[in-house]
Amino acid sequence: MQTHLFSEETESPQTPSGPATAARGTQSSLEAILHAAPDAMLALDEQGRITIANPAVASIFGLQPEQMAGMALASVLPGITAEVAAQRTSDGLYMRASRTWVSRFETTALRHDGTPFPAEVSLSRTDGEDGALYACVVRDVTEQRMSLAMLNLYSQALDCTSNGVVISDMTLPGQPVFYANPAFHRITGYDPGEAIGRNCGFLQRGDIAQPEIDVLRQAVVRGEGAAVVLRNYRKDGTLFFNELAISPVMAPDGVVRHYVGVLNDVTERERARLAIAERSARLNAVFDLSPDGFVVFDRDGRLVYTNRAFGEMTGLQLVGGAEDLGVEDFDHRFAALCDPAAPCRLVADVLEDDSGSVAETLYLQRPERRVLARVVRSHAADGGESILFFRDVTRETEVDRMKSEFLTTAAHELRTPMVSVFGFTELLLNRPVNEERRRDMLETIHRHASLLINMVNELLDLARIEARQGKDMKPRLCSFSRLVEQAVGSMMVTGDARRVQVTLEHDEAELLLDPDKTLRALTNVLSNAYKYSPQGGEITLSTHDGEVDGRPMVGVTVRDCGIGMSAQECQRVFERFYRADPSGNIPGTGLGMSLVKEIVELQGGRIDLDSAPGQGTAVTMWFPSEPSPAGLPRPLAGLPVG
Repeated sequence: MQTHLFSEETESPQTPSGPATAARGTQSSLEAILHAAPDAMLALDEQGRITIANPAVASIFGLQPEQMAGMALASVLPGITAEVAAQRTSDGLYMRASRTWVSRFETTALRHDGTPFPAEVSLSRTDGEDGALYACVVRDVTEQRMSLAMLNLYSQALDCTSNGVVISDMTLPGQPVFYANPAFHRITGYDPGEAIGRNCGFLQRGDIAQPEIDVLRQAVVRGEGAAVVLRNYRKDGTLFFNELAISPVMAPDGVVRHYVGVLNDVTERERARLAIAERSARLNAVFDLSPDGFVVFDRDGRLVYTNRAFGEMTGLQLVGGAEDLGVEDFDHRFAALCDPAAPCRLVADVLEDDSGSVAETLYLQRPERRVLARVVRSHAADGGESILFFRDVTRETEVDRMKSEFLTTAAHELRTPMVSVFGFTELLLNRPVNEERRRDMLETIHRHASLLINMVNELLDLARIEARQGKDMKPRLCSFSRLVEQAVGSMMVTGDARRVQVTLEHDEAELLLDPDKTLRALTNVLSNAYKYSPQGGEITLSTHDGEVDGRPMVGVTVRDCGIGMSAQECQRVFERFYRADPSGNIPGTGLGMSLVKEIVELQGGRIDLDSAPGQGTAVTMWFPSEPSPAGLPRPLAGLPVG
């Protein structure tokens, strides 16, 4: 048997021209093709032995062509014996033009070291006069199989992922989708076939007023990736929030030809975020509108929040996060506001003791005197925040003080005349007295009983006015000058040389007032002017125009030249049972000015006080001077004095 190897040079007779020259050219071309082919090409005899091999066998089987000469094909393609080769080709395709039988199949080949590898085999048989000849082409498909395996793995991974994946072709008009994985159907309700050929914008259903869409468009124009959260709609029309991330796929020439989009249904997360944002907005509104102060420290003890009310009540304008302020710094600044006589407990100590659930009372001296109740709630041990709650209880504290003083004073004021009534009555019952003495005692009893009645009546008037908040007021158009005349007339005491000098600039003024209660207020003020001028002196009453809080008013001022009051006394003159004369020589209940203040303010007015010790007092009552509404009754001709 003569073996020809394509790696050897074949000598031919040297003829200048003719058929031999053409044959040599054809053979040279064939050898060049066989040398360049990447597949192993083998020629076999009828017994299945290799007679010819091209150089590619070295890279595929690890043997040189000359080493494979005479080897059985089954040594490199296990199981492919001469009989099997004959059977496979007989079962294959018959090429009538070349009278060749061809069979193509896949099998496992062996390298020289025994390593198996997948191979694609093309085996052909030609029957000649000298027997059958075989040609075998073996292709190593190891890399192809690995590539296919990786592609299958990637495909399975895309099919198994819980995120929707779409791929868009950027080279086609409308940038349509040409791939969508099964998760896309689960998220959107659209089958992949319903999405292919359409732009992903169909998921928006006209809801295009979303800034995130512009972000995506700009990213595509720049050939960049982007991640946004979009409002999209499922096939059944329900809204879902789509966390979409897009990434460009560049071709070797650097042109973006495809975009990969990854969809993630974050509806529950977005709903939770929106619910938290809404709840935070409500809480922020509550904190901003709350009259109580709130201060919040994070788990590291750094200030993160203070509300407006805290700044107003303390004057500390602290902005959480704007300055690195810790608990110790906060304590230092807050302690500077407290009354040195009643130092406040440090927040750091409260947090360390974890005993902040009990309210503490703090006394501030700056920016003004206040009483604050503070509660500290700490969650730092659980990795949370610490919250300080402040409530301004200055008014409540003052009300409690005034209530205690009121009860003490009321008990004293009621007790004094009652003791007199009880004592003189007991004397009259148990001891005989002459007529003159008896009459004197009865007059004393009558005077003190009258004082008690006046005191109780004024208390009831105050209580009724406060309880009804002006609902028992009966305003009507009345002549202001007539009210003044009646009030002054009631003060004219026979034998008293003092007279009220009246200067009226509003003779024709008609005011919408409750005449009875307004007359009561005027009378009380004039009565005080008489009582607190024991040495006499001029008493004047005048009216004038003015404004209170931008509203036009008519003011009536009563001025006396009596004992006057200090600044501290002026601050307390409207307290119940407070009297500027502590000696008790001047009769009165201490309720008159409280009643005057209630009557004036419930009618939309204001009362001002100007006084100095030994220089007298001026009381100004302001009443609204609104124009007379049409249709109201005309002023009364006269009012009863009482």
